[in-house]
Amino acid sequence: MDLINLNKNISEILMNQYVVPLYQRNYAWSAEEIQQLIQDIHRQYSKDSSSYYYIGSLVVLKRENGNYEVIDGQQRLTTISLIAKQLNSAILLSSLKYDSRPEVESFLSYYFQNGKVPVTTSNHLTSHFKEAVINIKNTQLDVLSESKNTFEQIGEKDLKKFQDYFFNQVQIVQVEIPNDTDVAHYFEIMNNRGEQLEQHEIVKAKLLDKIKDDEKESLLFSKIWDACSQMNIQVQRSIDKEERENYFGSNYDDFLLGFDADVTINHTASHQVTDRLNIEEIILGDKELGGLDNLNQVNKSEDFTESIIDFPNFLMHILKLYFKEKENIPLTGDELLSIYEDYYDSIDAKKFIRKLLYYRVVFDRFIIKTTDDESSEDSYKWTLQQPSKYHYAKKKQDRLIFLNSFLEHQEGIIKCLSMLQVTFRTKKYKNWLYKILCWFELPESLKMTGKDYLNNLNNLVISSYENNEEINKISKESLFSRGTHTPHFLFNFIDYLYWFQDRTRFNFEFKYRNSVEHHYPQSNPNETTQIKDSLGNLCLVSKGGNSKMNNEQAQGKAALNGKYYRADLPPKQKIIYEITNAENAWNKMQILNHYEEVVHLLYNRRKILDI
Repeated sequence: MDLINLNKNISEILMNQYVVPLYQRNYAWSAEEIQQLIQDIHRQYSKDSSSYYYIGSLVVLKRENGNYEVIDGQQRLTTISLIAKQLNSAILLSSLKYDSRPEVESFLSYYFQNGKVPVTTSNHLTSHFKEAVINIKNTQLDVLSESKNTFEQIGEKDLKKFQDYFFNQVQIVQVEIPNDTDVAHYFEIMNNRGEQLEQHEIVKAKLLDKIKDDEKESLLFSKIWDACSQMNIQVQRSIDKEERENYFGSNYDDFLLGFDADVTINHTASHQVTDRLNIEEIILGDKELGGLDNLNQVNKSEDFTESIIDFPNFLMHILKLYFKEKENIPLTGDELLSIYEDYYDSIDAKKFIRKLLYYRVVFDRFIIKTTDDESSEDSYKWTLQQPSKYHYAKKKQDRLIFLNSFLEHQEGIIKCLSMLQVTFRTKKYKNWLYKILCWFELPESLKMTGKDYLNNLNNLVISSYENNEEINKISKESLFSRGTHTPHFLFNFIDYLYWFQDRTRFNFEFKYRNSVEHHYPQSNPNETTQIKDSLGNLCLVSKGGNSKMNNEQAQGKAALNGKYYRADLPPKQKIIYEITNAENAWNKMQILNHYEEVVHLLYNRRKILDI
C-alpha cells in the first residue's frame, strides 16, 4: 500500500483516469449534498483563500493499464468532476469512465465536449447527472448574501479567484490499495460502513507511512492505535491478554513501554510480528483485539462505559501535549487532519504512539466516565477506576478487574471532575482536561495520591472561578443580578463548595442541568427584577424541570410532599427549598439572606477547599 503523497489537489486528481466498476451503484447525489459541498468550499475560500480545504477520501485500485478503479468515494469524485467542468470550460474530457454503462459514457462525453447536457436525457441512468449539472449552476455560493451569487453571476474576476482555489487548494486524500486486495470484500465492508474514511484513520495511515520499513514498529503502532481509539473501553482490555504485562506491568496498573523507540514489546507466539496488516486492518481498524475475547475477565457492572471525549478530540490533546511549546494547537477534532499535516514533518511516529498509549492510561485512571445505573437520576453514574490483576486461585487464572482509582478522596475527586464535565460538557475545547493531563508528564506521576490529585483539582477549579471574566463582572454588581445569563459554572461551583463544607448534609451527583430557575417566579409582579434575577433567587435545574415549574409558586416547588422535592437535590436548590419550608415564605428577605450566605461561601472558598 503506497501511502506517499496521499493528499491530492483537484488538478492532480483530474490528471488521472478513473473507472467506476460495475459493482458500484449509479451516481445519486441530491441537490442538498451538492450545494453543501460547494458552499462549504466557498465558505473556507472566503475565510482564507491561502488555506487548504480537505473534502474527504478516495480509495482506489490501480489497474494494469494505469487507470484507477474507484473503490470508495465515487459520488464525491463525480460531483467534483462536474464542478470542474462548470468552472473551466476548457476541460473537454471527463476523467471518469463507467464500466458497462454506455448511456453514462455518452452523456459525459457530450457534456464535456459541448458544455451542456444532451436534449434527450430521460434515461434513468443519466437523470441524476443532468440534475447535478443544473444544481451546480444554480447553487448560491454564499447563503448569507442577499444578492444572487451563482458561478455565472459572481463576475469573471471573482470566478477566476475561486477557480484557482478550487483546483489548487481543495484536497482529497487518495488511498491506493494493494493489487492483491479482495476488492469485492473490501467494497462490501466500506459499503456497509456507509461513510467516508474518518480523519483519524487517515492520520493513522500517514503516520504509519513514516515507519513502514520497520515491521515490528508498524505492528506495534497499529495495535496501540486501534486499542486507544476505542474510547469507551479501558485500554488494558483492548490489548492482548498475553501481552498486558509487557505494556502495563505485573499488576496491569503501570506503564512500561517508555517514550523512546528502543523500548520494545516481546510479542507472544500467537501474534508474531510476521503477521502483516492488510488494508482493512490499517484503515478500518478491523483487526480483532485479543483483549476483548473473554468478557468475564472484567467486572460485569463496568463492562459498558462512556468516555467524556471522542477519539479525534483526544488526539488533539495528545498532539498539543507532544508539542507543549506550541500554544496555537486547538483542542478540537474538527481540524484534526489539517493540524496534523502542519506538524507532520516534526512528529516522530514511534514516540508519538507511545505518548498516545501513556495518556490513554492516564485518562482511563484519572478522568471520570459514565456507566449505566438504572437507580440513578438519568440512569447513569460517574465512575473512576483503575485496572488491577486478580488471581483466581480456584481456576488458576489471572483476571483483569477494575477497582476504585483511590482508597481515599475518591468521592471528592469524582465530584470535582463531574462538576467540570457538566459545566464544560462538549467533547471539544476541553481546556480543563488538557490542564489535568499536563500534570502527568512522566510515568512516575501515575503514583499520584488521591490527596494530591484532589488538591490539584481544587486549585484548578478555584483558578477557573477567579479567572472567569464573566463571573468577575457579575461579582462587582449588586446582588449578582444576571438572571438566566448567570454562568452555569457559578452554580456548580457553589454546589461543590456546599458539599465540600458539609458532605453529610448533601447526597447528590452533578448532572447535566442546564436551565436557570427563578425560585421566586419571574411572572410575580411583587418584587423588582433585580431581586428576582439575583443569585439568591436562582438555582440550576434540568430543562424539563424548569418547564414543569413555570406555573408554580415558591412554596409549591419546595413542598416536601410535592413533585419537585427530592432528597438528592443539588445543595443550593435544596437549601432554598429548606428555607422556604422552614419560614413558609420566599420573598425579598429570604432571597437577600440566601444571597449573603452564598457570597460568604464564595469568599471562604480557599478555606473550605483547604487551599
